[in-house]
Amino acid sequence: MSTAAQSHMYTPEDLEEMEDGVAYELEDGELVERPVGLKSSIIGSKINAILVNFTQEHDLGFVAGSDLGLKIWPDRPRNFKRPDVAFVQWARYPAADVAEGELTIPPDLVVEVISPHDKAEAVQRKVREYLAAGVRLVWIVFPETQTAEVYRLDGTSTPVAPEGFLDGEDVMPGLRIPMPGIFALRPQRP
Repeated sequence: MSTAAQSHMYTPEDLEEMEDGVAYELEDGELVERPVGLKSSIIGSKINAILVNFTQEHDLGFVAGSDLGLKIWPDRPRNFKRPDVAFVQWARYPAADVAEGELTIPPDLVVEVISPHDKAEAVQRKVREYLAAGVRLVWIVFPETQTAEVYRLDGTSTPVAPEGFLDGEDVMPGLRIPMPGIFALRPQRP
């Protein structure tokens, strides 16, 4: 949807009322369509499942998928994102207090899996916004090149090669996901 043709500024609450609201994010009130592709959706689901299993095994926190909305910019109430995967440690969000609605505290980890129609400048803007809000670790996963880029709250970033690993670092200690396993759409049989 072209933002130039919009006649008013939207709120996260407007998205909740829209029949197809889950297909959009907000950039300071402007509707931004979330491009989704089959391959990127499958890869996002695989990463989500790996993180859910790991966090449950180690009782670290909770993992949410791409339908979760982030409302983590108090100074920008019309900014609203839906990452492919988000993780929050229990230490920052006690289990008894998990509520309905959007997440209003920055996740510890955000994962964005790039779809064919994602624009590079929009992805980089999201990374900057996540880090500015306090997200500690951001993984940007590129299905076409089978690579990733890791961004940290301290301002450092690291490329991950096709034969490398996504590492949970101090956010999810002990987690190491081999890149080939993320991109294999079907299990390899001996």
